[in-house]
Amino acid sequence: MTKKILFLFLSLLFSSASIYAQSIIDEIDSSNSFRPTAPELVTEKIEKISASGRIFILTNNSGGYGKGDFISLVLDNQLINRAIVAKTVNGSSGIKIIKVYSDKLNQVLRPGMEVQVIRGDDSYFNLKQEKVADTEAAPLIEDEDELFDETTLLEDDLNFDENKKRAIKTDNLISVYLGYVEGKDTAGETTRYQQFSAAWGYQIDDNIYTELGVGRNVINDYPSVNQTTGLDTTLTSIVFKLKYTISAPFYSFIQPYLGYQLLSASYSADSDGTSDEQIELENEQVEALNKNQVVAGVTILKRLVPGWFARADIGTDALNIGFSLEF
Repeated sequence: MTKKILFLFLSLLFSSASIYAQSIIDEIDSSNSFRPTAPELVTEKIEKISASGRIFILTNNSGGYGKGDFISLVLDNQLINRAIVAKTVNGSSGIKIIKVYSDKLNQVLRPGMEVQVIRGDDSYFNLKQEKVADTEAAPLIEDEDELFDETTLLEDDLNFDENKKRAIKTDNLISVYLGYVEGKDTAGETTRYQQFSAAWGYQIDDNIYTELGVGRNVINDYPSVNQTTGLDTTLTSIVFKLKYTISAPFYSFIQPYLGYQLLSASYSADSDGTSDEQIELENEQVEALNKNQVVAGVTILKRLVPGWFARADIGTDALNIGFSLEF
C-alpha cells in the first residue's frame, strides 16, 4: 500500500513538472522574445525613376546613407522595397532595387514623392507586419558583380544631372558676405567702407543667373563739418546683376556679371546750434555718397561641401568675400 502511494505521488510530481516546463516553453514560443527597436527613419524625396523601375535617384539631404549601404523604402509605415546605394553625388543618391516587398506600393511611387528611408536592418517592419504574397518576389539583382556595376545606370538611361548643360544644377543661390564699397571721406577723397551684404540669385536659364544684392553699413562721425556734431550716416547698396556661369577646375565656377548699382546715404541733421551753412555742407557730403551706376565684375565660387560654396566678388560695385548656399 505504501509503495502504491509513493508511486502515485512520484507520478503526479513528474507529470506536473512536465506540464509546467511545457507551459513555459509554449509561452516563450508564443510571445516573440526578439523584438527589434523601431529604426530611425529619415524622409527623402524621389527625384527620378528609370524606365525599368530598377534605378531610383533620391535626395540625401540628411546624409544618413552612403555608397554601398543597404536601405529600405517605407511609405505609410509599410515596406516598399530593398535597395543598395550605388552612387552619391551633390546631395543626391542613385539606388538599385534588389527586392520588392510590395508591388502595389512600388507602382505608386512617382518622382516628387516623399518616402522614408531605413539604413541597414529592416527586420522591425518584417516582424511587425504579416507577409503578403508579393513579399516573395524574385530578386532584381542576380549577383554581386551586377550589384555594383555602375553601367546599370547608363542602361536605364538615367543620371544624376538634372540638365547636363548646367554647370550648377540648382536654381537658387543665397549668399552672405562682407564687402568694401567705394565712397567719399569728410575731406572729399575716395575711400572704401566695410559693408555686410546678402544676395539671392536665381537661374533663369541654363547657366544664366539674375541676382539681387542688398548691403548696409553705418559711417560713424560722417558728415563731420563740425567735430562736435558726431553725426552718423547710413549707406545702403542695392545691386542688380546678370551672371553667366562657367565651370572651372577644382570644383570652382566663374560668373562674369553686368549690372546696375544704387548707392544711397541718409542721416538725421541736427539743427540745434548748427548754422545753415554747416547744414548745407553736411548735406553736400552725404549727397556725395549717393551713386547710380552700371557695374561689371566677376564672381568666383569654390565648392566646399555639397550645397556650400566659398564666394568672392571683384567688381566696380564692391570687393566681397563670403559664402553661398545652393538649393
